[in-house]
Amino acid sequence: MKHGDNHSKPQFDPETFSSLPDFFAGYLHEDFSEEYGSASEALESFLSDASGDEIQNVKEEWLRFRDLLKDRPFGETQAALHRLGAAWQPVNPEEIAALDEILARA
Repeated sequence: MKHGDNHSKPQFDPETFSSLPDFFAGYLHEDFSEEYGSASEALESFLSDASGDEIQNVKEEWLRFRDLLKDRPFGETQAALHRLGAAWQPVNPEEIAALDEILARA
């Protein structure tokens, strides 16, 4: 056993997410910037279109996603978003934090 195995961070597994891939396919797809202008606007549109349960599911998965990847290099978050089907590739952590803030108010 290697040192640190007992304290290693959980691995990101896209199979453990079901609502985020649906949200990304519907709102953060390859044409999202033309359709919505920004990831924040796409999320706002989702929040106005979705049911309460859909919003809650996305919010819970987003919080789990963010918790799982906190304290990891930003590139890992970008790669994880891609693995979940998002065409959106944030260029800095502030873009992701903007979605955190919107979901916190939802």
